[in-house]
Amino acid sequence: MDSPSPPVPVAAGGAASAAIDALLAVLRPLARMAIDHGVQFNQLEELTKRAMVEAAMQAVREEVGAGSAPISRLSVISGIHRKEVKRLVETPDLSAVRSEQTPATEVFATWATVQEWLDDDGRPRALPRRQIEGGAPSFEALARSVTTDVHPRTLLDELLRLGLAEIDAGTDQVRLRGDSLVPVGRIESLLAFAGASVGDHLSAVRDNLVAGHRIAAGETGAKPPFVEQSVFADELSAESAAIAGDRARALWTRVLKSIAPELQRLEDADRAAGRAGDHRVRIGLYCYAEPVAPAPAPSSPDEDAAK
Repeated sequence: MDSPSPPVPVAAGGAASAAIDALLAVLRPLARMAIDHGVQFNQLEELTKRAMVEAAMQAVREEVGAGSAPISRLSVISGIHRKEVKRLVETPDLSAVRSEQTPATEVFATWATVQEWLDDDGRPRALPRRQIEGGAPSFEALARSVTTDVHPRTLLDELLRLGLAEIDAGTDQVRLRGDSLVPVGRIESLLAFAGASVGDHLSAVRDNLVAGHRIAAGETGAKPPFVEQSVFADELSAESAAIAGDRARALWTRVLKSIAPELQRLEDADRAAGRAGDHRVRIGLYCYAEPVAPAPAPSSPDEDAAK
């Protein structure tokens, strides 16, 4: 009996180079998002391992007649050591990843909670940036009380980058930003939406790629299951790119006014017909613009000869 064809193409020597290039393009903005929010590599690595094991489990579940996957099978599929796979399967809780602190956030937490660094009202006191005579509290002393492995200036730069602290240029004092002590619910909701929206977009891309491979293999009736299209232009001015963004927003307003009532009508029809409401759908539109990297200048004949 012939074995079923794989759902996606794999090069004989490993992953297809096109898949590597595509994944790097996807990972670059994810890495920047991690940097923006203070997520460290070891945290991102743990999340990636968990996502790989979950994906391997899903791949096995989709096989005809497959039961639960043994740890060794998940290890082979994901490329993660068996011991790590076992740990990830048995401890799905993310609290350890969420609670992990960097040296900069440890400084922040110490400053905001330890009595030595609080004023008489229990608020984080403003601190001279540099150590002063007499051993009075300073940011340098605070930083060194947390770690001696990272220079205080480096820790301060990171707190400034994350928006957790600010410097009074007139007094050269460092203080925690007042709004940084309160959870920013708006940012948390935006992050939750970003994760859900981008996750669904990538899921649509992945399913369409699987369908594309089946079409290329001549499978009868195969077709991309989702709309996933975009248009691209790379010879616009900054002014024209801004106009294109405004027009995309206006287009989304028209789409929303059209599709939202239609989705409601479909829900009502399902309820009236007694159909199970066990599916969800997300429909979106995005626009992104950035400067184009300049093309390398052509070399002169003399330079070519020198090479």
